[in-house]
Amino acid sequence: MNKLIRALKGLKLAFSHIERFDSSYFRSKRIAIVGPASSAFNTDKGKDIDGYDIVVRVNKSALTVDVGKSSKDIGIRTDILFHCFLENLYSGGGPLDFEMYRRQGIQYVINPRNEWTGLRNSYNFYKKYLSAQRTYVLPRGLYKRIASSLNGFRPTTGYSALYALLEAEFDELYITGFTFFKTAYGTGYRDEMKESAQARNFMNEVGLHNPDVELQEFKKLVKRHANKRVVLDRELSEILANY
Repeated sequence: MNKLIRALKGLKLAFSHIERFDSSYFRSKRIAIVGPASSAFNTDKGKDIDGYDIVVRVNKSALTVDVGKSSKDIGIRTDILFHCFLENLYSGGGPLDFEMYRRQGIQYVINPRNEWTGLRNSYNFYKKYLSAQRTYVLPRGLYKRIASSLNGFRPTTGYSALYALLEAEFDELYITGFTFFKTAYGTGYRDEMKESAQARNFMNEVGLHNPDVELQEFKKLVKRHANKRVVLDRELSEILANY
């Protein structure tokens, strides 16, 4: 197909199929967000996670769930997937496989970055696949607050998801699998990185993000929402206490 025609068709699809996510979906719900860090594994929490009203995951976590080897720890349900819309397996969020997402019952795939480069990533999805697939972005004002909290560093997909959830009017929020690169990734996510130092070095190589700044801002965010029921896994609780 002519490149110009594909580009125009992709643009039309992007304009008609990208919607702003309505965070009222979280109101009065019990929510679990499961990140890719090792703290979510070897926990036997899978059934507990699947028992929440809403289960949220990020990037390649859908691939880890689909393999099913760690279901006893991380569960099998996903309702919302936050994805950076960069399909690189090494540094991005992995393939945007909507057939797999439908098989898993994922209802919303959200690119949190409601600004030029983030929307360009979403547009590239439509241009590549010419798919009439509904996708979502965070409200512009919310993403602006997320981005401005990090002193010029780009928010990771995980930090954006955590921030958006903590700002919502939920009944309970359980957070596991987020250690801000103080530990390694869990099994099946980036198995080429078995040590925490490898995960930190990887993030430094990417050069766009700063996990230490994200950790300090996350601590402030949790404190700001101390009136809400937020449950942290053991490892994240220790990290917040010691860093």
